[in-house]
Amino acid sequence: MKLYQAANPEMAVRHILQAAMEEKASDVHIAPEEDGVYVRFRKDGKLSMFGKWPLSMAQGFSVRMKVLGGMNVGETRLPQDGSFSETAGGGTWDFRISVMPTIKGETIVIRILSGAVGFIEKNHLGMTEFQRQVFEKRLLRKSGLVLTTGPTGSGKTSTLYAALKLVLVPEISAISIEDPVEYRIHGMTQVQVNEKAGLTFAKGLKALVRQDPDVVMIGEIRDRETAEIAVHAALTGHLVLSSLHTNDAVSAAARLTDMGIPPYLLAASLSLVISQRLAVKLEDAGKEEFIIGTEDIRRDFLPPAFLGKKGYKGNEKGRTGIFEMLEIGKDERKALHEKAGSARLSELMKQQGQKTIGEIAEERMEEGMISPGEAAILYEIR
Repeated sequence: MKLYQAANPEMAVRHILQAAMEEKASDVHIAPEEDGVYVRFRKDGKLSMFGKWPLSMAQGFSVRMKVLGGMNVGETRLPQDGSFSETAGGGTWDFRISVMPTIKGETIVIRILSGAVGFIEKNHLGMTEFQRQVFEKRLLRKSGLVLTTGPTGSGKTSTLYAALKLVLVPEISAISIEDPVEYRIHGMTQVQVNEKAGLTFAKGLKALVRQDPDVVMIGEIRDRETAEIAVHAALTGHLVLSSLHTNDAVSAAARLTDMGIPPYLLAASLSLVISQRLAVKLEDAGKEEFIIGTEDIRRDFLPPAFLGKKGYKGNEKGRTGIFEMLEIGKDERKALHEKAGSARLSELMKQQGQKTIGEIAEERMEEGMISPGEAAILYEIR
């Protein structure tokens, strides 16, 4: 960790953001403590220390970030959100700022969005060959509801953009409503939610379907109204891409039903459900193979089922997606119409030849793509 001297807040913030962009950090955390202001970067899902500034810089950091984000500089008692964009390195970068008052002062978190979508390709997401074929087949049908599910930070948005890149051609009209717009795509109409101005997902979506789209992307289905419009659009010949917060693919139907979508409409509109997580990858150079033993199980809290299996250790860099998919066909539609539970849908998923996230993670471990520790985190999702 580098120790910095007191400096002009504007210059210090510029240095931090420039370093974060160069290191491909997704988030910057600026937090005051009793002995100084600590700055950390989140890279590949993990926080690491970048530097420490004198405590006297805390107020300057807050003021500068509020100015950049268009926030109220004089308000220090309430949380605030803001954003700004700038051009650097030949591209446009978006910065989403959250300021939170704490007992030690205001903490600042900055989400960095590169605005470039060139790195997102279907082949780079981490899908198996079988999963890629299902993914492409369902997208090329050009109608129906395709959902990506998973917790925050699991790569759902990247998968949606990969889907868009696959279907976006000059003959297709594609429109999205997002919060925020994470990547700018040439040839596509993108709308950003602005709840302060009254532009919600539901209101924006109502307007979007009157814009004669072939493909509609909804950043997230958050409420019943948005879900109803998405389902209706899918039923009327549109390809609808969206995300949902569920732990696995088979839980998506129950989540939408809980939102008030009748099972018969869900059965008629749903095309594909993708559940995903991100796992840190092992670098090919220098990784070592070993057989997982009793001591590895005990020391690293690995599942007992890993005993005797092949694992690898080495340097970690970058992340890959681990996926499971539920393709909606005749049997699945019947199950949805009959309000079948997750157990029945899991059974149908296995009959399709699909594997769970936990099973795919175990395979990736034995292939040497991820470490046993990463595989253990995902093992129970099965």
